[in-house]
Amino acid sequence: MNKPRIIISGVSGKIGKTLVTSAIINLLREHGYKVQPFKIGPDFIDPSYHNIFSSMSSRNLDSIMFNKETIITSFCKAVEDADICVIEGVFGLYDSLDGVSERGSTAELSKILRAPVVLIVDAERINRGLLAIIKGFLEFDREVRIGGIILNNIAHEKQREKIIYALRENFKELEIVGVIYRDSLIEEKMKYRHLGLIPASERTSEIEELKQIIRKVSSQIDVDNLVKLASNVEEICPPESGETHPIARSSIKIGIIRDSIFSFYYPENVEFLEALAGKIYYIDSINDSSLPEVDLLYIGGGFPEVYAEMLEKNKPLKNDIKKKYEGGLKIYAECGGLIYLSSSVKTFSGEEYEMIGLIDGQIEMSRRPVGHGYVYLSTIRDNPLTDLNQRLIGHEFHYSRLNLKEKVDFAFRVERGYGVDGLHDGVMKENLLAMYTHLHFLHNPEIFRKLTMWPHKS
Repeated sequence: MNKPRIIISGVSGKIGKTLVTSAIINLLREHGYKVQPFKIGPDFIDPSYHNIFSSMSSRNLDSIMFNKETIITSFCKAVEDADICVIEGVFGLYDSLDGVSERGSTAELSKILRAPVVLIVDAERINRGLLAIIKGFLEFDREVRIGGIILNNIAHEKQREKIIYALRENFKELEIVGVIYRDSLIEEKMKYRHLGLIPASERTSEIEELKQIIRKVSSQIDVDNLVKLASNVEEICPPESGETHPIARSSIKIGIIRDSIFSFYYPENVEFLEALAGKIYYIDSINDSSLPEVDLLYIGGGFPEVYAEMLEKNKPLKNDIKKKYEGGLKIYAECGGLIYLSSSVKTFSGEEYEMIGLIDGQIEMSRRPVGHGYVYLSTIRDNPLTDLNQRLIGHEFHYSRLNLKEKVDFAFRVERGYGVDGLHDGVMKENLLAMYTHLHFLHNPEIFRKLTMWPHKS
């Protein structure tokens, strides 16, 4: 499929990729393009910014959780109705899972998708030295097609002129896609928290302000050079045996707690459940006082630790979840959902707030990450997702520990990562499975099919 596509990467992490990607999406939409955004890697937060500016949901492309065929097939399916695709990279262009091979890197994805790369370079307090950095990136892997440069943090016009002249003299083949001037307001408004940027879903009152910032950055990007580069791509075709995952609708009724607090859901996970379920209900953890009559409750990740006081105050919903659980409701929870199911949360500042209490244990926040990165799991107990000895790959990012006060069974042994205690993940109780690991439907569709059959088992 010869769909115009471009990867936005950087020489390192925290160099402005999400800001620039969002600005490019906005710019292309203003020029009449229908833009399909993507994020390389498992991140939930960066796509939330893409979604402000695109009419199409941002999706993840991940070479650790997905195989090459799945990446190409899912990409081609997602872009069918788009005019152009904008793909935000992960970390720096060549940074990888092990730091030795290319596995999990933006560079690897650029080869799989045969997509050109725009490289963001930080121009703070530098001019000619940038040439050495760019030369190194160009020559490090000739299979990666770096076609354009965006200069970020330019201090003044004189610096811009020097760098532009040097680039044109030394790298005539490179498109200069953007020159972004240093702006303290932008740095102030792109707010960070312990898991990175604050999700856009929590910043609804600031949306107009964010849009103004993005438009300001958009005005410093050359849309013609960008589109020219994105259009110069080879055809990629999904394998003939590409999986389609036919879905037969069932009578199951599924509730999903999805709001500004619990917002970490991969689109494919939700789309599968929407396609399969007889009925889907979305629940607001702050404003709803009861659950609809559902067979399965899915609680994804988010920031319950930040809004613990608000969650504590909604006792009617917590009590109703507990009552329905005791009446047979099945619950599957990931990360933030696990926190919500615990007895209480002790926050960064030391306050303790009561949660639902289906897992007898206190959540304690740490100043440093407890679990961060890909998780490899091996099934040690049959459970609603997997059978004995089945392996899974997922992702975790949490600053919390679950201090259990009861003996529980675990579904998984952790072979890489941390999970609940460094050795195990997947707290299993009567009608409950709660884990720190986030799973993606495209890694193994069968786990979500099995999950939806759980309520029908005796």
